[in-house]
Amino acid sequence: MGTNLVTTHEAASRLQVHPKTVSRLMRMGRLTGVKLSNRWLVEESTLKEFGRDYVGKKGRPLGYSPKRRGR
Repeated sequence: MGTNLVTTHEAASRLQVHPKTVSRLMRMGRLTGVKLSNRWLVEESTLKEFGRDYVGKKGRPLGYSPKRRGR
């Protein structure tokens, strides 16, 4: 019995977010994934479970200001 792994692009399509968002969620530890040969992969069952409760927010993070960068 093998595991069904999906790429960040496939996961992003299912969660309706950008692929970099999926990679960031995995780096932060919010979404469990495996990095294989410089590529993030996530189990399909894990993605389904995560997607039930995840609500993606559009826009910049609260408090972000491009004028304050580098200060």
